[in-house]
Parts: sequence; structure tokens; C-alpha cells
Amino acid sequence: MSLADNKNFQTRIVLLDQTIDKLRALYEQYFMGLEKFEPVTLRKAVKNELRQMRDNPPTNTAQKFMLNKVDTKMKTYEQYWNRVLREIEEGIYHRQLKRLKRQVASEGLSPDVLDNVRTKGELEAAMATLARLREENSSQNNTYEGVAETTLRKVADDNGTPSQGIDPYIRVAYEAFVRARLRTGESLEGITPERFQATLVQKIPIVKKAHKCESVEIKISIKDGKATLSFVPH
Repeated sequence: MSLADNKNFQTRIVLLDQTIDKLRALYEQYFMGLEKFEPVTLRKAVKNELRQMRDNPPTNTAQKFMLNKVDTKMKTYEQYWNRVLREIEEGIYHRQLKRLKRQVASEGLSPDVLDNVRTKGELEAAMATLARLREENSSQNNTYEGVAETTLRKVADDNGTPSQGIDPYIRVAYEAFVRARLRTGESLEGITPERFQATLVQKIPIVKKAHKCESVEIKISIKDGKATLSFVPH
């Protein structure tokens, strides 16, 4: 390799190292929710450049050391990124859990239930425990029909508006919806009892008026790998 080639190779290594730093910053912004999309294109470009440089390694010892250092740096970051992406996909990313803990605490329940959650199965178990605690914590004595895991019949009042707080009927449907999203691997971010109830409060009167029915069945199912919410008039 000529002197000019050596200089060019060293310049490529320096630029590649800087690009990896930029990629790391973009991933952190993505994990924090500041970036909407994962920087997949830039990641592929970096890996392609690394592959080309490894296939045509330098003869200079110092440059070999620099290349190995940059290569190791990229592999270390990728292990971290892949782990976080997997946690996000499974709904157990630590930032998501922190938000869920705050939500649980705001409901007057103990967020300690989520302390030892590390896997998707553990999260499902924790959600089941929270469902039981919510039922025990409820000050209302309402009763409802036996409910299958994915179906609930909600008999709304004349205007479809539930009483103050989270309606026990709606709480059951909410828990079923959460379990469905856990099965599909969908994120639980933004899925709160309050937002879920607001959706039902808006939809139920519309369905009752359109179909001139007295009750509406809230049905949670999984279609095309996604949890879906539908309203069936009765």
C-alpha cells in the first residue's frame, strides 16, 4: 500500500469513527423518543464501510490497531442497541417500565410490583397482579358478568358516560386489551386506563345511536399480529 493509500485509509478510519459517534447519538435520541425512526440506513452504511475495510486491511500496524479499535467500538454499541431494541419490542424497556410505574403510583397502587420485571412473561404476571390489586382497591361494589379473556359486554347508561373514575367494566376491557398487546409484542406506551376509557366514552353512544341498541359489546381480538378494539351492538 502506497503512502497516499495509507493516508487515505487513515482518513477513512477517522471519518468512520466520527460517523459511529453520530450513529450512537441518533440511537440515544431514538430510545428517548426524540427521533421517530431508527437510524437503520446509517447503521447499514457504517457496517458496509467496516466490511470493506476489513476485506482490504492496511499493512500499517498503527492503522490496523485503529481499525480493530473502531470495529470493536461498533460491535459493542450494536450489542447494546440490539438489546434495547429487543426490550422495546417486548415491552420491557426500562424507560417504558418507569412510565408504567409512575402511572401505577398515580392510581394509588404499589409500583414495587414492577421492580423485578425482566422478561415479557414477568411483565404479563405483573400486569395480572396489578389487575387484582386494582380490583381489590376499587371502592365500588359493581358486579359484572363472567368475562372471557378477550371479550366484555358493557351495558352503558343512557348517554354512555361512565361514573367518575375508571368504570369497573371498562377496567376489565382495558386489562384484556393490555394482555392482547403483550402477546403481539406491541408497545404499551400511552396505553392508560384513562385514555382507554375516553375512547369508549366517545364510541359507545355513537354505536348505540347508529344501531338503536341498548348495549354494546367491547371486543378485543388479535388480527394480523395486532391487538384490535371493536364495538358490537346488541
